[in-house]
Amino acid sequence: MTIAQVVEAPSATALEKPLEANLAVAPLGTKGLPTVLPKVGLKEVKPPLALASTNQPTDAIAFWLGEAGWAFEQDKLTTPKSDNSYYYLTKVLAKEPNNIKAVAALKKIVERYYELLRSSLSQNKVQQARVFLSRATLVMPKHGQLASMRQLIDDHAVNQSAEVSAPAPATAVPAMRNQKLLVPTQLLDQQDQLLAQWLIRVAKKAHALKATMLIVAPKDDQVRWLYQTMNSADPEQRIRANIKHSRPARVEVKYLARKDELEVYAN
Repeated sequence: MTIAQVVEAPSATALEKPLEANLAVAPLGTKGLPTVLPKVGLKEVKPPLALASTNQPTDAIAFWLGEAGWAFEQDKLTTPKSDNSYYYLTKVLAKEPNNIKAVAALKKIVERYYELLRSSLSQNKVQQARVFLSRATLVMPKHGQLASMRQLIDDHAVNQSAEVSAPAPATAVPAMRNQKLLVPTQLLDQQDQLLAQWLIRVAKKAHALKATMLIVAPKDDQVRWLYQTMNSADPEQRIRANIKHSRPARVEVKYLARKDELEVYAN
């Protein structure tokens, strides 16, 4: 038997079948299909290049704004860490520093802290009010309402101190007295001349009563002016006074007497 008898040659009709017929018979995915189709006079079509997505930053910003709004509704303004309204808004502004929605949201946080501060003061929680002011300052250091918030706290502290400093009743024999004389902050900053005249009268009376004094104000220049003004009452004698940085501005005078001898500043 020859090799020609073993290998059967394909029929002519099979070789002559058009390509379209072969494709019609063969199911899709058949391994017999050619991996690259021959060009049959048609222009080769290439798939378009994948475009880089331009929506990702926008989507991230929209997500952060949404999270900031949700946190705000729950009063998670600047706490807890990494899950608060301020945190998400800073992420937005890191990508878009002038994002209008984020800036408006920061203002809303400050306004909310203003509400919380007033609520705290109504309950005489001054320290809590100071915390709210500190957080509002962190959010927007140049917000216009910060000055009003500080003034509310200062005024409340003054009112509290005034209540404490109500005149003590007279006694039959001399007793140790501690008068807290409040100094108006606005006039102190202006170094008002009428205020200066009152301070000199207090200092002269304190000399006569052999009193000791504590001068209190929040700032160095305020304390310095108070001390220098009162010390000028008698050029030949220095006042007996210590100084302290605190609020509200005041002069505390201790002396022995049957009744309160020092006048309170008349606003």
